[in-house]
Amino acid sequence: MAQGPNSHWTAEQAAAFTELMLRDTRQYGILFYEHDYRISGWNEGACFLTGWTADEVLGLPISMLFVPEDRARKLDEHEANTARIVGVAEDERWHMRKDGSRLWSSGISIRLASSDGDQPRFVKIFRDATHLRTRMKYLENVLQDCSVKENEKNVFIGTIAHEMRNPLAPLKTGLELMKRLPGGDPRQAQPIRIMDRQIGFLERLVEDLVDLTRVQTGKMSIAYERVRLQDCLFEAIDSCRSAAQAKNLALVPVLPPLPIEIEVDSRRLLQVFLNLLNNAIKYTPEGGTVWVTATADQTHFVCNFKDNGQGISPDLLPRIFEVFTQADGKAASRGAGLGIGLAVVREIVSLHQGTVEVRSEGPGRGSEFMVRIPLRRPHGSGPEPLPAPDAGQ
Repeated sequence: MAQGPNSHWTAEQAAAFTELMLRDTRQYGILFYEHDYRISGWNEGACFLTGWTADEVLGLPISMLFVPEDRARKLDEHEANTARIVGVAEDERWHMRKDGSRLWSSGISIRLASSDGDQPRFVKIFRDATHLRTRMKYLENVLQDCSVKENEKNVFIGTIAHEMRNPLAPLKTGLELMKRLPGGDPRQAQPIRIMDRQIGFLERLVEDLVDLTRVQTGKMSIAYERVRLQDCLFEAIDSCRSAAQAKNLALVPVLPPLPIEIEVDSRRLLQVFLNLLNNAIKYTPEGGTVWVTATADQTHFVCNFKDNGQGISPDLLPRIFEVFTQADGKAASRGAGLGIGLAVVREIVSLHQGTVEVRSEGPGRGSEFMVRIPLRRPHGSGPEPLPAPDAGQ
């Protein structure tokens, strides 16, 4: 008995294995067939799996095992032909039982060694994997159901965002008119500031909802232009300054002294910075500090948003960027809101072919978000960037 250089067995082991597979096992069906596709050998496992005995099948074509629709497409011949040419044919398909029922067969057909000039012979080894096929079909149905529900959810979110936009426009206009009224009551100043801040929050929420539907339907895109990193960061900081002052928080930027020119979608990048800054302000208690730092290497720029606020529990860290993820409000005071902003942040950064990560030593220990994005527009990822403005402009 020939053995390869990396294999070894004794004649006794080979005989025991042959006895086991051809007579004793019921888990694997084994049948032999000739070049004309007629069955010439049939083991106990094949009898157990299909219900046919050897006396009933010897001399019959192997096509008897194939379901009618596969026989019509001559897949029985195709399986044997593949084994003849390639040496082995792997297949998963429905096969027939004697009682007319079907089993999902997983197995292989192998061309057996023969002397020169002899017609090829084959062995087919198969097992009943119907339980796996049933489970797979169940999971396919679950996936399809989830896909339908996901589409319905996207439609619902898009509708909500649209309906929220309608009342926001007149509210914002009315507030602007109140700000411009001459000789206004000083007692109205504080309520107007609160209203202005809350309307700004609602506008960002609506934009996040809109962007969420764009992300989940693959419709979000980015338009590259040349800008200065420090300008984007300062714009975000200025936009969040009133919210920080309302909580007596210190906003501390630590940025490089020389301008860093980058190629990004500045509007989307500002959205990332605003989300991360507002997130830090929201979850930092009064009197706390939020640091904004930035640096660059030869290929990427990195922005860090760090706070000494509520922190993030270890079980939430792996899911923090998932849609609608929120922590336990009792443990980390992160239960408010819809959990949309960070999901949008991840998608915008990903569209720039960058990464965003989070670190936290746990509740009460603060958190840090790190954004890393290429300095230059990756090749083929969008239109050519606009020229940078002159320094004197």
